[in-house]
Amino acid sequence: MKAKGYKRIPAKIVKKIRIQRSYHEGLIFHEGNIWVANGKNGKVWVLDPETGSILKSIEPPGTFTEAIAWREGGVFFVTDWDERKIYKVRIEDDKMNLEAEYSFGDAHPTGVAWDGSSIFVITWTRGMGTKFHIIRMSDKFEVIARLIIATIQEPDQLAWDGKNLWITSWHGRRVYKIDVASWKIIGSFKSPIRDTTGITWDGKYFWLTGTGEDLYQMELGE
Repeated sequence: MKAKGYKRIPAKIVKKIRIQRSYHEGLIFHEGNIWVANGKNGKVWVLDPETGSILKSIEPPGTFTEAIAWREGGVFFVTDWDERKIYKVRIEDDKMNLEAEYSFGDAHPTGVAWDGSSIFVITWTRGMGTKFHIIRMSDKFEVIARLIIATIQEPDQLAWDGKNLWITSWHGRRVYKIDVASWKIIGSFKSPIRDTTGITWDGKYFWLTGTGEDLYQMELGE
């Protein structure tokens, strides 16, 4: 991933919303609400974006839900750190029902995003130094491309804004804007959260959370 000469994007907090403490991971904006994955043995919450209150708790398919993306037709893609898999699910009676799965072998998947035609997944492979990759897949889990991420510190969660991909840096306190045609970093902004995890785009604002953190609505400049 190319990182030379990218711009710093101005960002400001529109509002901070207090939410119940948990091991917050990935976010999605879906049907007017914020969904948050809650890591180790946690359920997926559907939150009211005005109050942060939990409207619904959904049972995930695995044991450590990292992230969620949704596709038209009621399909969701869910990554699981412990199981090292991505799942294709549908939700019924507040439970994610498994339709298909893909194993990443020795790699742990974190963030996931859907751009309308492809799935993007970040993976961490631990050993003699952790290796980070971003994988592009079809909705049938066929691998289209695999790219090493060497320029972002601990890349964690993903968001798609309709044109570009955004990657949070867990301990780096930055969020990066990626052109997926060139795989070039074209901008970044500073996160207000020490351990930034989840990110999502609602069509106007970005939303961020972090490990044990609240929910932040962010407005970006040019």
